Amino acid sequence: MTMGEATVAEIGPRLRAGGTEKDHDLVGSLVVELQERINAGEITAGTWLRQAHLAEQLGVSRTPVREALRRLEALGAVEVIANRGARVRLPSTRDIIEVYELHGLLQGYAGAATAAFINSEQLERLTKAESLFRQVVEDLRTTTVDTAEVQRRWHEANTRFHMVIIEASGNRHLVEVVEGLHRKVPRNLTWIALGNDVRRLEKDAAEHARILDAIVRGDGAAARELLMSHARHAGELLVRAVDEIGPGRSPHWG
Repeated sequence: MTMGEATVAEIGPRLRAGGTEKDHDLVGSLVVELQERINAGEITAGTWLRQAHLAEQLGVSRTPVREALRRLEALGAVEVIANRGARVRLPSTRDIIEVYELHGLLQGYAGAATAAFINSEQLERLTKAESLFRQVVEDLRTTTVDTAEVQRRWHEANTRFHMVIIEASGNRHLVEVVEGLHRKVPRNLTWIALGNDVRRLEKDAAEHARILDAIVRGDGAAARELLMSHARHAGELLVRAVDEIGPGRSPHWG
């Protein structure tokens, strides 16, 4: 989705299937759905989230929509501007630096543990995710590929790869912590720094390949260092991209 009104027509049927507007879980379900779409880039940074528009498409009143937006604001995913409404936050430079510092530490910790504890099924999934990066680069080099489709596939590969590492680390609480960071700086935003630049995508794919190799070899120290470096590099690219957008300007991503 590009800038403009948020289109969430698919949410309504799923919410209504789980109960009526009076159900306790309605607002929570709406929060989760919107957060997932923000993370995936279907609702981009800067998009205005109009209560009336959302309520109409979801088939609910404005009350649960208003409460969901308040919760998203508390989570740092949305900003509410007086007399204007709510919109998806564009993270600040400080947000990005701090979040990616934590990402590096957490991913590094997870990578070191994963190198020691990953099982064969998890390793197979990690290997498949890594191959998706290389396939996207190859497709970009040899064919004309739809930008939205490339972004979707890269996002899918990135999500799978890093979530397998977190899962394989054996720390059950790590997923929750990492998801909290994604609410501050949605994972899809790295795409604005990579875009369709084959050289950048190729370098990113190579970083994932080295991380996989360290895990396969059981080298926890190397996996930790590579993942910390990977997070640092991603944060630096994103800071430059956001700085180029500049204050008061709207991003046009995806």
